[in-house]
Amino acid sequence: MSLLSPDAALALHPGRALLRAGGRLLEQASGAGWEGALSALDTLLAQARPTGGLRASLSHHFAGVLLLEPPPVHLGHAEMSGWVRECLTRDYGAEAQALRPVWQDVPPGWPVPVAVTDAVRHEQLVRRLRDAGLDLSQSAPWFVWAWNRHRRALPRHGGWLALLEPGRILLARAVGGRPAGLCVAPAGAVTEDDLAGLLKRESLRRGTGEGDELWLASAGVNVDRQGTYAGRRAHWLGSSADWGGLLP
Repeated sequence: MSLLSPDAALALHPGRALLRAGGRLLEQASGAGWEGALSALDTLLAQARPTGGLRASLSHHFAGVLLLEPPPVHLGHAEMSGWVRECLTRDYGAEAQALRPVWQDVPPGWPVPVAVTDAVRHEQLVRRLRDAGLDLSQSAPWFVWAWNRHRRALPRHGGWLALLEPGRILLARAVGGRPAGLCVAPAGAVTEDDLAGLLKRESLRRGTGEGDELWLASAGVNVDRQGTYAGRRAHWLGSSADWGGLLP
């Protein structure tokens, strides 16, 4: 999950697409679902006509993030790829064949973050961009980009990172500069209440206290920057009702 640095950046969410290219930031409302997002992307590409490489950030409605328990022994790269695929097959059965996993290299004994995208959707995005003269340098869920951008702000002794978007909350437990727990949950009309409830449940499940702090970023959601959630005051990482926080 290393980050590359081409000029153009894209974010796709149900209801919204964003493209940053040539010093401009363009937004386009979209229809529902993946097809609606691709249609909005077509409009943005026609407007901006970018060239070269492009990084893409996908809403957690469109791509997932898993945290796998560490393998019992140290594995090489090829062995690790096979092990990740075996874990997905174990958990998802035949549906795992339709998934495109990208795992992050971590020290032995640490949980393994895996970004998961539907392989057909990934190919559709690659083909759309290729037809427009663009190379997809990297495509990843929003969490991957947000984690790399903000992880140094998180305390090494332990804390929480929450990413809010319409209809979704991603909550990650961070310890020692690495994700140690992760869940994605639906969100209703009052996202802040849903976040507080999710944080309380996950804290109880993991046996963490209210002393652990919360870092918060949002895109397309209005939240109280001075609010408290399950007894924790949030540290604001940026964005809000605007959608720019989704971009790589």
